[in-house]
Amino acid sequence: MTGVTSRLPEPTLAASAAHPPDGPAVVTVRSPLRISLAGGGTDLPSYSSRYGGLVVGCAIDRYVGVTLFPRDFRGRLRTAVDTTVECDRAGNHPHPMVRACLLRAGVDDGCQLASFSDAPSGSGLGGSAAFAVSVLHAAAPGASARTLAETAAAVEIDDLGRAVGKQDHYLAAYGSIRLLRFHPSGRVDPQPLELPAAVRAGLEARLLLFYSGTSRDAGAVLAEQNERTRSGNDDALRRLHAIRSIADEMVSALERRDLGAIGHLVNEHWSLKSGLGSRISSPRLQALHDRAREAGACGAKLLGSGGGGFLLLVCQPERHAEVRRSMVAAGLRELPFRLAEGGSRAIRMPL
Repeated sequence: MTGVTSRLPEPTLAASAAHPPDGPAVVTVRSPLRISLAGGGTDLPSYSSRYGGLVVGCAIDRYVGVTLFPRDFRGRLRTAVDTTVECDRAGNHPHPMVRACLLRAGVDDGCQLASFSDAPSGSGLGGSAAFAVSVLHAAAPGASARTLAETAAAVEIDDLGRAVGKQDHYLAAYGSIRLLRFHPSGRVDPQPLELPAAVRAGLEARLLLFYSGTSRDAGAVLAEQNERTRSGNDDALRRLHAIRSIADEMVSALERRDLGAIGHLVNEHWSLKSGLGSRISSPRLQALHDRAREAGACGAKLLGSGGGGFLLLVCQPERHAEVRRSMVAAGLRELPFRLAEGGSRAIRMPL
């Protein structure tokens, strides 16, 4: 199994895909899903292009997997992503996300692609970014992490016109626990946080994930926040400035081994984030947040854009049983996970 690298200068994805080593091969890729601890929303270009963004995120050992088989008996394109589709060319594929990924990957016809995921789509774990990274990596196993992240981001932001940032794409490509710096120039620095093993284990032991049962389109939820930020809305900018500061505080807490501060910071992040747009929270979602806190969680927030998806809880291990009982009684399902070191990984089997 081989990992992506980040050497400079960066090759283009097209160059990587155009020269497959040693002839045709089946390529299977897995790219990790992610949780974001702080700073989410400041990676959107409407904010980061003016002020710079800062996100603390962690890859987890839940994945989106893609297998690309480079032949099809009838020379057509066959995909199994949510539903099975056969068409003559990638440009005619009916699913916008699949079509955009295939076109960016240079995959047109005469092949078969299948996708698998550990979590539902639209659940706030960065699944669409992990899917895009996986498809691109399957088409170009030699591509660098930065090339994969930037090309996957271009699929969503440029090709599909979605109001999203790049944090998901970078965490899917690079993995690990990272401080992501988003510069006004558009440059992203995916700095790894080198935490002592005891701090990493302590952080992992305090995090729980529960699915709210509601999926959503992140781009649609974020559109209102994006527009308010573009127009210079004072309240939106105040909240985003504060969220960026929380990312700084999160790094400081981790580096000084103050795990007790994590829950408070996550909760403060949610308090700010939930006011950024009318679709980010709802009476039901806020009630689930409050229920988790009442059961013993010291911090809670919806992941991704909000509006549904997964609820991240920060909870002392001795309170896990009580919190789990409360969440299950509310009809939520837990997704067990651990923090993951690696980013997107590809294995190539020559034909």
